[in-house]
Parts: sequence; C-alpha cells; structure tokens
Amino acid sequence: MDEQQLRILEDLQGEFEGELRFDAVTREVYSCDGSLYQILPLGVACPRHTEDVSKLAQYAYENDIPLSARGAGSGVAGGCLGRGIVVDFSRHMNKILHVDEKTIRVQPGVVRDQLNRHLRQFDRYFAPDPSNTALTTVGGMLAVDAAGSHAVRVGSMRDHVKSIETVLADGFVFEASRIADALSIPKPSRENDLTHRLALLLQENADLIRERQPALIRNCSGFNLRGILNETSLNLPRLLVGSEGTLGLFTEATLHTSPRPSRRGVALLAFGDLQKAIKAIQVMTGLQPSACDLLDRRLLSLAREADVRFERLIPGQAEAAVLVEQTGYTDRQVRDRLQNIIHVARNADSSVVVALETYDAEEMDFLWSLPYRVVPLLIKLRGETRPLPFVEDIAVPPDALHDFLVQAQKVFQKHWVTASLYAHAASGQVHFRPFLEVPNADNSAKIEELSRELYEVAFRFGGTVSGEHGNGLVRTAFIRSQYGPLYKVFQQVKELFDPHNLLNPGKIVSDDPHLTIRDFRANPDPQQERSELIPLQLIWNQGELEEETLRCNGCGSCRVQEDDSYRMCPFFHAEQSEVNAPRAKANLVRALITNSIDAKAFSTDEARELADSCFNCKQCQLECPSNVNIPALAVELKAQCVGEAGLPTADWYLSRAHSFGKLGVAFSPFANWALANGASRWLIEKLFGISKSRRLPKFARRQFLKTWQASRYREDKKKEQALDVVYFVDQYVNFHDPELGDAFLRVLEHHGVSVVIPRLQVTSGMAMICAGDLDAARELAEINIGILGEYAREGKQIVCTEPTAAVCLKDEYPRLIDHPDLQAVVDQTVDIGTYLQSLHAQGNLKTDLNPLKMTLGYHAGCHEKFLNPTLPWLDILKLIPELNVQLIDKGCSGMAGAFGMSANNFEHSLQMGAGLIAEMQRPDFDLGSSECSSCKFQMKQKSSLPTLHPLKLLALSYGIMPSIQRKITPDRRERTLIT
Repeated sequence: MDEQQLRILEDLQGEFEGELRFDAVTREVYSCDGSLYQILPLGVACPRHTEDVSKLAQYAYENDIPLSARGAGSGVAGGCLGRGIVVDFSRHMNKILHVDEKTIRVQPGVVRDQLNRHLRQFDRYFAPDPSNTALTTVGGMLAVDAAGSHAVRVGSMRDHVKSIETVLADGFVFEASRIADALSIPKPSRENDLTHRLALLLQENADLIRERQPALIRNCSGFNLRGILNETSLNLPRLLVGSEGTLGLFTEATLHTSPRPSRRGVALLAFGDLQKAIKAIQVMTGLQPSACDLLDRRLLSLAREADVRFERLIPGQAEAAVLVEQTGYTDRQVRDRLQNIIHVARNADSSVVVALETYDAEEMDFLWSLPYRVVPLLIKLRGETRPLPFVEDIAVPPDALHDFLVQAQKVFQKHWVTASLYAHAASGQVHFRPFLEVPNADNSAKIEELSRELYEVAFRFGGTVSGEHGNGLVRTAFIRSQYGPLYKVFQQVKELFDPHNLLNPGKIVSDDPHLTIRDFRANPDPQQERSELIPLQLIWNQGELEEETLRCNGCGSCRVQEDDSYRMCPFFHAEQSEVNAPRAKANLVRALITNSIDAKAFSTDEARELADSCFNCKQCQLECPSNVNIPALAVELKAQCVGEAGLPTADWYLSRAHSFGKLGVAFSPFANWALANGASRWLIEKLFGISKSRRLPKFARRQFLKTWQASRYREDKKKEQALDVVYFVDQYVNFHDPELGDAFLRVLEHHGVSVVIPRLQVTSGMAMICAGDLDAARELAEINIGILGEYAREGKQIVCTEPTAAVCLKDEYPRLIDHPDLQAVVDQTVDIGTYLQSLHAQGNLKTDLNPLKMTLGYHAGCHEKFLNPTLPWLDILKLIPELNVQLIDKGCSGMAGAFGMSANNFEHSLQMGAGLIAEMQRPDFDLGSSECSSCKFQMKQKSSLPTLHPLKLLALSYGIMPSIQRKITPDRRERTLIT
C-alpha cells in the first residue's frame, strides 16, 4: 500500500464498520467487470449499512477521492469501474428489509431472483426482468434503469420505484421521493434546496427537454429529464434511476410489486428468413404482446448445440425465431390472443413454423431460458474474432425497427463485419454483438468509427445509444451527439448533485470524446511468446493459458446464488464475496501473465485467500457459458502461492493422508479407537489440523491391495489371460473400504468381465494438486502413468470406483507431466458408473436384480457430474425393483476431501453442504448413496442413515454380496461427532 491508502485506512479505522481493502490482489479483481474495460481502483470498500456509506462519502468528499458504486459487476458498459474507491454493495448490503401489501423495501445488493423468491409467498413479483436476473442486483438495476423482455408491457425499473434512500457526494443522506410542490419557496433544508433548484432547472428547460428527449419505450442514455417535473410535482426517483451512481449512492429502495400473472401463453415461431421475421414482428406488435423477442440464426445454432430439447424444437434451416408471450385473465382469453399472434405471423410468412405453443408454466420457463441461456454462449465461440459488446444496446421506435436493421446491416457490410442479433423487438431494443478481434491499439479506431456510424443511423430513426444497459465508458462519449444542446442541462444536473465530480466521474457527463477506446482491458495475446520471467507451475500449451483468460469476459454467471439448478460456485453460495467468484481467478491469472501485478503479491494472505476459495469441484467449468477452465487457473494460482510462501503445515498433512493410511491400517484397532476418542481427536486437531468434529472413516484391518481377493487379480497372475479392464483403486478403497473393491470385482465378474489390479499403483494425488503442492503430485503421477500406460496402449479400460481418481487421471495429469503413455491413459480411463452405463446401452448389463424395498436418497458428486452430466448411477439404480430413488439435488456437498477435513474449514464446509445434510435427515429416507467417498462423509455428518456406494447396492441386488444387507440398517447408536 502507498501512503494515501495507509492514511485512508488509519483515518477510517473505528469509523467504517465494513471492509476496506487496498491490497494489490483485491484491486486487480475489482478492476474488471463484464465489459471490455479495465481500470485499477485505489481501493475497495464493502459497507455494512447506510452509516458506513455516509461516512465514506463524507471522507472522500473532504479528501477529493472519487467513489464508484458496484453491484454484481456484470454490466457490459464499464459503468462500475473507476480510479477511486469502488463501493461494493453486494457484499453486505443485500437484505430484504420490509414487505407490505404492494411494496418491498430492500438494500441495493439484493439479487432480483432472490427478491422474487421472497415475494412468491405473497403471490406477488417484481416485474422488470433483465436477462441476467439470477445475479443482477437491485442497485445495478436502479443504476441503469434495467428492463428486459417484458418491458413493453410492464415498463422498466423507473416505473416500479416509490422512493430511494440516497447518499450524496458529501455524505448527506435523504429519502428521494415524489415531491408535490417543488417550485414553491422551500423551507430551509439541504434536501429542499436541492429539489427546488432542480425543479427550476427543469422548468426553465422544459421545451428543450420535450424537443430533444422524445418519448421512447426504452431509453437510458443520459439523465432522464422527461416527465420528471409535472406542473409543480417533482418525481425525483425517476431521475435518479438510470443515473449510474453519478448523482448519488443508493442504500435502500422501496419498490412497487405486482400480482403474479395468473394466465400466460408462449409461442416460439421459427422463420426461414430474417427479414420476413422482422416484418412479421411489426404486425404482431399491433396485437400488444406482453413480450416479443427476436433471435438470429447464430443464436439458434448455439441453442440447438446447448440443449437437445432446443435441437428437437428448432428447425435446422431456421434463420430467425420469435419468442412471443400473451397474458390474460382467463385461459380462453390467453389462447385466443396467442392464436391471433400466430395467425398474423402466418399471414406475414406462410412458411413460419410454430416450434412450440404452450400454456404450461414449466415449458414457458424453458422457452424463456432460450435467450437468457444462449446469448451468453456467444462468448464461447472460438476464432480470431469474437462477439464484442460495445453497440449492444441501441433502441429505436418499434415501428422503425425493420428499416433501422436494414440500414444497420449496411454499416456492418461497409466495415466487413458480421454481428449477431438479439432484440426485444416489441420495445425496439436491439442487442448487436459485432465479431471483431479483441480490442487493442490496432483496432480501437475501427470500434469507435463503427459505433459512431451505427449511432448516427439510430439517431435518424429517433433512436438512442442506450436502451437498458447504461452508458458507462462505452457510450458516454456519444451522449452529446444524441442530445445536442440538452447535454448542457445534463451537466447542470450533475453539478447540482455532485459539484466536485466525485461520484462515478466520467460516466454520462464527460469531456473526453474518445472515452470509448480509452481503457480497454489488458488482454494477453495467445500468439505472443510467453515471458520466461513467469515460472508457470502447470503445463500449458502455447497460447492456451492466454486463451482461457480471454474467454472469461467477466459476465458474472459464476455469481449465481441460491439456485439448485446451478452448482457453481459453492464458495460464492456460502459467502457472496467477489474474491470467491470464479471469475476472480481468471482476472488474477490474466494480471500475472500480462505483468499487471507483481509476483510478490502471491506471497500475501489476500492471494492465498483468493486461491483457497476453490477446491477443484469443476462445476464452474461445466456451467460457465464459455466453459473457462477456472479450476486449472485456480490450481495455477495455488501453486504460485506455494512457490512464493510455501505450503501451510495443515495442508501438508491433509494432502498426504494416504501416507498415513498404511500406518492406520497396520495399527487399525488403536487408530480406530483414537478416531472415536474425544481427547485423541482434540490432539489430532492440534497436531494435524483435522477437525475433531468431523466424522471420519474407520481404517480397514488390511489394505485392499494386499487382501486375498485382490491378490487373485494381480497382474503377475493375469499375464496369460485376455483382460477386459484395469482397476485403479485409490486410497479410500485401499485403506478404508475394501468391501467396495470386493463389490467392484464381483459385479464385473458377474458380467463376465476380467479384471486386473496393478499391485504397485499409488494414490492419485488429487489432494496434493488441490493444495498446490504440484512437485509431490508429479511423483505420484509418474508412477501411475508408468504402471497404467502399458495397459492403456493395449486398449484396456482403466476403471475407477472413485470419481475423483478418474478426474485426476483424465484431467489433472496432463497438466502435471509429459509422458508418452499419458494420452492413452486419459483416453482409456472411465468411472464405474459410466462403464456400467455403457454396458446397459449395449444391452450387456444384467437385469437379474432382486428387489430392495426402500427409499434411497442419491447425491451425485461434483466430479461424477463433471465426468458424466447424465448421472449414470441415477439410471442404473432405478433398474433395481422396488427401490425408490430420490435425487438429492442440493448442490455441492462442500466436502472436497481434505478441505472438509480441515479444522479451519469445518464450519465453512457444513455451510456449503447444509442443503445435502438437511436432506439426509428426511424421515422418508431409508439410506443414502453417493459414488463419492468424500461426499458420503458429509452425508453422514449429522445423520444415522447408512450411506453406501451405489455399486454395493447393485451387488446386493444381484445377490452376490448378501453381507451388505447388514450395512443398510440405520445404527442409531453410532456416535455423531458434532460440537
């Protein structure tokens, strides 16, 4: 920290109750958002309440420090970036404060979907629906006047705000609401003086406002001055909404809620020609649909690739599709209205295909997931050019949409540029994503020129540069061109509220004509030779690491919270901190390889905190729209931290649990007694960092690899036999659960599959990899690849009963070592669930299964989902007669092996796995099941229910291991180690 940062910390210590961070790591993480821009802030503040914000603003005012408000940081305009202090409202100020009959009071960090989940119990909802509604905050929606697909019917954010608690630049706090008589001489007060002067300014320029800011369904360019002053009544919240934090900082808001729509109908119409689709829309909008969205061919192709259901619905030859919705008071009314829409669409284009017409709530939600899921997938497209969000927010009058799009296409053709198109057509809102190279010094002029020409076309049709995403850095420079002499009034409004230009300076009002191209993100060049000064710890192909960081555009999808349909990210679900968000890892690695951050920063606690907020569950890689390999980036960060500061003692012991396994087995009676004894568990926690409250597995009496059963399958006894599969055992079976190994052998034997068990194999080393101890992990990888490679070259499948072991062999080893047999091992490795699923698909899985009359709670581990998202065990278990299989879909277990064992992480682990733990206490469950040994620890943490690997249940049902029957009776006497 420099002298100024230290002084700020000292001055605010004891005054500011939230977090103040000025370290290099945090500043780097907050230097980016979902836009093309990057600005390194002076520091980051995470206030806890309004008083914090007021004190911070007062201090900043006195010391001439700019403040920039930030919500989810998912905006594509760069509106939350600044060189002063970034104020993160999402961290702590995310509470729902009060609900009454028609309004709700919230803090700015509340996520819109969270808000609506809360309102559902009152049969109401908050209507504005931006596309990233699962992560965008109310504060962010207020900042840009967010709208969405249904804006044509429900309006935008400013139509749903009653009042806003606002902190001005000098720390003054007031409730901004509608004022009945703002033109009368006010009573002396700061608030009255401000509103009176504002009312006089608006009255003086009423004609200019009416002329230069005409009514549009969507327009958030500049300050919204139209309709703010009605005779003597001043609607101050309507002005503040859309001001992007340049007039005040919002700390609370009272919002109007609406009754949930009782009847809806949605249709997806596929067109063979984009122009015909646009013409049809102009006819359809005359029937006043509640929403009408247009998607082009490129988005439809992505949809077909992303989900087999869309592939079945959307014709392959479709060049465009229209998603249209109607609402009504009765089912008949909705059906008639939607049929009228379809009728006029067919009249406009007889070849239109009704891909789906539905009135079912689940199917309607699925159809509306089409734009919300697919538009972010644009960033997944590879190539020299990428879809860039810099002219993605133009809006025009809906009846001018067709002609505008024709002229806009001519602009793109002039510049030899293609662009994807998604439009809220009924509102005239157009989202272009031109395909260009990543912004750099060579193409910045082209970006500016293309923007200017497209905006000039929009102006000719009475349009605006920004309909719902805000101005930020990307569009502020064009506001003067849009409004002409009215721009001076914007400047006067800014001066009224923020005379020293300290609130989000440079947004909406700016003297920089080239602001659009001023602060592009520092991106690495995949074609450039990597600097030898950066000692990378993993193996990255030329350009691969750079490409991974480029594909993370900061969209914020990894910040989704409280949604069972998403597993990413368990750390962020438990604690909504930007440092925990997966994109933070990409930002920090990008800083490393672009030399934006000093390597010494990786020796700091802040770097370790960020790196440790990932335990390699890999769900972010699955669910990221661009499938960025965040887990590998996180491992690289951990390894960098270990290289700079060494491996923490607790991590050293926990990552080498396999080394103590031999000792535990050798002295299993004593070891198992010690694991059940409170005093010895206390000592173990103090010495090795293993939580005394964590329920741990008992040690077996003998290592599985040394049992009589395993010896029958050793490679030296199988030399002359034709082999089908190789069993990779890993540490849990070897030291704790040899019965699972027996079940594996007997089930495969039951199917006539010959097995070999390499005697000298060692543990996979995943725990070491997750800790960043890569040198030690490499030694294990070399041993295993050397042993398994011979079989893999012969085409033998390597089967794992532990999904984490399979992930390690397939996904981690290629980044650790370079070995001639490596790829063969990667190709031949499979988990047992996927192996049996393939047997079933071939008709070779035996179904001579005996009934198991019980209800089973099945949890799919994260690594199982990563290996095979179809969840093979779910289908296999359902083959067992009378077994009632219930999927527990409550996200990540939060265990992650060594992470959940650690005393430092124990409570955090329980918090992450709270949903799963609660499900395991359901009275209707007879037992639990998971193929992940680590997840089973969490499932049993607060439950007496037996929890078995599904392979054991299969062996029991086949009748080949009747001894397992005694394992499926709950042991009510079993001691639960909970403090």
